[in-house]
Amino acid sequence: MKLIKENQKWKIYQTDEFKICYRHKDSISGDNEINPKETIHFISGSAEITLKKKTRIIKSPETIEFPEKTYHKIKAITDISFILIEE
Repeated sequence: MKLIKENQKWKIYQTDEFKICYRHKDSISGDNEINPKETIHFISGSAEITLKKKTRIIKSPETIEFPEKTYHKIKAITDISFILIEE
């Protein structure tokens, strides 16, 4: 497993098959429609998820799928961790 990105709000590790992501409270990821098909398995914490024009709160453990080229945003309500699989 290799650390590929890090800043004060998050860390991303890459494995051969998926990414492991850690986000601190109030951090935002996505917020765009430039993405491959993504499956996210939330391991810990809670987040506000926006997909297209719908927003909802999720609590781990939960799995979310984002279709390719679809507006999406993840806002961490608490510190969160998740597995990201890109297709």
